[in-house]
Amino acid sequence: MSTETVTLERPQATVTGDGQGTRTAICGVRPLVLVGLTHLLTTQSPCEVVFASADGFPEPGAGIDVLLVEDTLAQDVPERALWCGSAPDVVVVRADATPDQVLRQVREAVERRAPAAAGDRAPAGLSPREEQVLRFIASGMTHGQVARRIGISQHTVDTYVKRVRSKFGIGNKAELTRVALGLQPL
Repeated sequence: MSTETVTLERPQATVTGDGQGTRTAICGVRPLVLVGLTHLLTTQSPCEVVFASADGFPEPGAGIDVLLVEDTLAQDVPERALWCGSAPDVVVVRADATPDQVLRQVREAVERRAPAAAGDRAPAGLSPREEQVLRFIASGMTHGQVARRIGISQHTVDTYVKRVRSKFGIGNKAELTRVALGLQPL
C-alpha cells in the first residue's frame, strides 16, 4: 500500500479569533485516520486543512498554524527551532480520542494563537471566557447554544452570565447586551 502527501492551498489565509483561516496540517501513519481527521476539521471547524500526509511533516516556513499528529508520531515532530520562529501549535491525537475531544483540542490551539487586538479588549474586570460568553449571548445565542459552541456545560455558561451581571450590576438581557455592544463582533 502506498502513501502520498496531499497539499491543499488556499491563498490569503489569516488567523482570526474564530479560527477562520487557521492553516492546519494533519500527519499520521494511517491514511484512513488522515481522511477522517480532514473530514472532521473541514466540516466541523473553521480551520483550513492545507496539508495531510502519511509520509512526513510540512516544511518549516509552510505557514502552518496548527499541526495535528497521531500519538505514534508525537516524538518525531520537528523541533520548534527548525520552524524559524513560526512553529505551529501541536495537537497530539490519541487513537481513542473522540471527535469532540479532537475539536476541543484544536479550538484551544486556535485560541492560543489568536492575538487579542488592541481594540478587542474586554470591559475592565471580565475574564476572556466571560467576554466570549457575553459576545455569544449578545449575538442572540441561547445558553445551551453557547455551551455547545465553546464546549462547556450550560451550567458553566449560566455561571459566567451571573458573574458578568454581578460585576456590572446588570439585571436583564437588554442591559447585558448594552455591555456587549462595547465589544468587537465575533
